[in-house]
Amino acid sequence: MPATLNPPIPMNEPQLITNIYYADDDPDDVLLFQDVFQEIGLPIDITIAENGIILLEKLRVANQFPDVIFMDLNMPLKNGFQCLKEIKEHPEFKSIPVIILSTSSTLDNIEKSYKLGAFQYIQKPTQYAHLKTSIQKCLAKLSSIDN
Repeated sequence: MPATLNPPIPMNEPQLITNIYYADDDPDDVLLFQDVFQEIGLPIDITIAENGIILLEKLRVANQFPDVIFMDLNMPLKNGFQCLKEIKEHPEFKSIPVIILSTSSTLDNIEKSYKLGAFQYIQKPTQYAHLKTSIQKCLAKLSSIDN
């Protein structure tokens, strides 16, 4: 009787990031963020929210949830901490990775972000090249997560 071989266990494919939400009230920062993805050249849809209320509303009506949310802390109407808390407490949204992208480098803000469930905290660099590198590293880290 021939030996029965077990099929190889498939390796998880890297997660493909194709849909990103970005919440930031600063139009210049939004433009830089979009420029990074245009320069990277990946086919990624970016949905922009000018504040936390708009971000949460876009999530509530989305046909497809984003693969990741990038979010500033300092936004009007509903700040990044409030949004992060609501996202991580919502049963349908809580598994979406949230990356805080903020000018703040205070330890309190960084610790609070992680405590509320942030996947990563990136201090907004002052140079475009550093922003691009930070985002690329973050995307690589996200892509390496098991599906």
